[in-house]
Amino acid sequence: MSALTRPLREWETRRALRASRRAADTELLASSLPPLRLAWRAAELTSDSNRLQVAASVTNVVHASGERLLPGSSPLDRGAVRAARAVLLALAARLYDLQRPVQPRGMLLVDGLLSDRRSPLFGTGGSLLLGRAAREALAALERRQHDTDR
Repeated sequence: MSALTRPLREWETRRALRASRRAADTELLASSLPPLRLAWRAAELTSDSNRLQVAASVTNVVHASGERLLPGSSPLDRGAVRAARAVLLALAARLYDLQRPVQPRGMLLVDGLLSDRRSPLFGTGGSLLLGRAAREALAALERRQHDTDR
């Protein structure tokens, strides 16, 4: 019987972890200084492996928007991505620079830019909004929140 309940327990554990991450992400986005009790999530977000994965995703988005490539099934606003290309590549370069730490809030903003269907990356706002969102994420990677509260 325990062999049958093990997959259920593992599924429940993964589900609880996803819910904990969502709750932590919401708090990290809203807080001016990440609470110590969310250090586990901040460490996940700012880990080298996550940074490299997110940087590769940003680079892939820029590559997929190229004029020489035929449009794929992706809902990317290719024109907006081409217009914001410089800031998106600067964002990717910053993430690839593992010698300089990043802030968890910035990582969450980049992740939202890449994954939220309402993101200007997916045709809801055009190049001005995409460039602004990318610059905001880049700035949030750099700054410590308590430095901006002064």
